Amino acid sequence: MKDTSEFLVFSIIKFFARALPANGVVSLGNCIGYLCAVLFKFRKMEVERHLTIAFPDKESDWKNKVSLRSYKHLAREALVVLRSPKLDENYLRKNVEIEGLEVLEESLRQGSGVMIVSGHLGNWEIGAAALAARGVPVDVVVQNQRNPFIDESLLDLRRKMGIGVITSKKGPYAVLKSLRNGRVTAWLGDQSPGKSSVVVDFLGVPSRTPKGCALLALRSGAPLFFASSIVISNSEVKYRLALQNIPVPRNQNVEEVVERLTQAHAKLLELAIRRNPDQYLWHHRRWKNQDQ
Repeated sequence: MKDTSEFLVFSIIKFFARALPANGVVSLGNCIGYLCAVLFKFRKMEVERHLTIAFPDKESDWKNKVSLRSYKHLAREALVVLRSPKLDENYLRKNVEIEGLEVLEESLRQGSGVMIVSGHLGNWEIGAAALAARGVPVDVVVQNQRNPFIDESLLDLRRKMGIGVITSKKGPYAVLKSLRNGRVTAWLGDQSPGKSSVVVDFLGVPSRTPKGCALLALRSGAPLFFASSIVISNSEVKYRLALQNIPVPRNQNVEEVVERLTQAHAKLLELAIRRNPDQYLWHHRRWKNQDQ
């Protein structure tokens, strides 16, 4: 019953996301974000705690402003993704600027696939869709949602944007298969990890971080890239997807290289967050498994 009720609400929001014009979607997103922050206080304590961890020297007024803007950003960008049938190839080519695409394409031509690691920053779904719109074969690694109806709807939205999907329960062999087929495999590297992790510095805090992307890049021989897909204000383009190659040392101690690579992509994400703090998903429980 709960799953059905949640899916009904989800479907209503999706209907308005597609029915409203673009400026109406922005207004609706701002309204939903404001209500989640101020009225419902959705994960408000987690957001405040995470901002304090990442920016201990900032005043409360600054953190409150960033917090509210992050709620509004999340709601607006979620609605953008729900409008995906309107985000065709022409829209994505026109509104998403990609930096480093030539380097990525050259790496793909080596035949070992490419591993991309990103984070919960900007609009990561639009970043993947923009690559697909330019003919880059891309699979994203995702975690299944608790609600099976919403989960299937989100998977369908990704497929309609030309994105292949690898659910995390399929395990590393599905990722290796994607890479062996010469595809880009992308996943978010700032999930709260289980035991398969290393401790690296992230936002000034020793943080357990998944090591899977670094380890699989080593095992497969695939080049490793970091990606950030940021919303751009007051510009002809709406998003900027920046792709940065992370050199992968070969024939060295595996554990040491995995730690160095994980630290490298965590630092790149941190730098992007500090430039755009209101576009980060402070709501997700990044540090919940720190003591494992």
